[in-house]
Order: sequence, then structure tokens, then C-alpha cells
Amino acid sequence: MHTSPARRRSQIVRRRVVALVVLVTLISLAVWVAYAIPGQTPARVPAGAALPAAGRAVDSDETLVVARIEGVDVLLPVAREATTAVAFHPVDERDAVAFTPVGKRVAGGGLGDKLAGIFAEGGGVQYYLMDGSGGAESSPTAGLDVGAVPGSPVVSPVDGKVIAVKEHSVLGRYRDVEIDIALAADPSLLLIITHIAKPGVEMGEVVSRGATVLGAVRGFPPGLEQALSRLTSDNGDHVQMMVLRVTPELAGW
Repeated sequence: MHTSPARRRSQIVRRRVVALVVLVTLISLAVWVAYAIPGQTPARVPAGAALPAAGRAVDSDETLVVARIEGVDVLLPVAREATTAVAFHPVDERDAVAFTPVGKRVAGGGLGDKLAGIFAEGGGVQYYLMDGSGGAESSPTAGLDVGAVPGSPVVSPVDGKVIAVKEHSVLGRYRDVEIDIALAADPSLLLIITHIAKPGVEMGEVVSRGATVLGAVRGFPPGLEQALSRLTSDNGDHVQMMVLRVTPELAGW
């Protein structure tokens, strides 16, 4: 039985359409996999995220509140375009003061009493809840990780005064820097920021939120597992924040 020329042409057209659909599907799947699976190396610093001189104020036409600490706004400490993820988690400090997340929770956490009121604030930030080393020792929002491209400028998220700039090591192998800031609004609240490179502020220096550059985001070797990497497409490099209650005398105000 012979097929007419018109029917053969119709079959050829259908086959080409099917092949094109399959090709587009495969390309889309490949692009999705490329972005969904974490990479093996840190992302590169965007051209617009060049590091200004640490310690100097930078112009900011946008303030993005990522959390509040007892009514005090805490700003996103890195540029929006350099941010990879925002996540709250417990810490191993029983007396850590809990952050109140601002924005929309997109994943993580449960529905227990400890999370009551976590949706009370509104804003433009999307955040995650992660497990942390603190477990039941602290609030599930006592720690705040802001994922960012290594080398990106870190600005002070609050107005305050630098109480200490400390060097320490992570796992006894990786050099890291911690900067402690007493909040101007309440000097008994001490904001501790870690995973800082090239620190540019000194003890006793007054810092302005969203303006004073504290340093840069610390990039760790790919072999160091970071929990935030489960939420990003890079190694999960980030700055970490925690708040403790101290005496005003210790804060130096």
C-alpha cells in the first residue's frame, strides 16, 4: 500500500514538530539542572559589587530590612544583587536574643509553638528556616545567615559602636574575623557578625547602618561543608549574625 505525497508531507511535519518539542524540553531541563544543583566553586563577584574601602561610608539609595531585634531594624548587610539566600536557625548560645524575621518564609521550620508569630512582620525578603547547632538551646531564629558572593562588601546592619574585632579559627583550620557592635538604640544588645574578610573598622568606631563598610564576605574553601549551600547554587558562603544581651558597661556606652 502506497502513501500519498500529501500524507507523507504531513507525517514529516509532525515528526519535525515532535523532535522540536523534545529538543526544547531537553534544553529547558539542562538549564534547570545547571541552576538547581549547587556548583563546586563559589560564584564570581558581580561587576557592580566591587569592594569600596573598608570603614568608609557608601551611598545607599535602598534600605532593606531583613529582621528586627526587639523593635530595632536590622538591614540586609550585603547588596541585594550579591545576596544568595537568607536563613534563620538556632545557635549554641542559650541566651541569644531571637530575631524577628521580616518578609515571607519560603521553606523550612514546623508549626510548633516556638515559631508562633514568625509571620507577624511584612516585607520584601524571602527567608528560610534551617536546623542549627543550637537545637532546643535557643530560639529557632536566634541565628541569621545571609548568603552572599565572596568578596562582596559587608555594611553595618545597625547603628552602633564597634566593641571588638576578633580573629578566630573555624574548625581550627580556617582564619575568620568576628566584629561585635553594640546597638545605639539599646547598648545592652550586642550584634555579633562573623565570616568577615578584610576588616576595616576598629574598636570604638561608630558605625552607621547601611553605610559603614565593615569588610567583605569571607569565602571558604569548597571542601568546607556549609549548611547554606543546600539553599544556594554555590558553596553557601555567608555572613552570620547573632545578638547577645550584655551590660551597658561592657558595651562601653
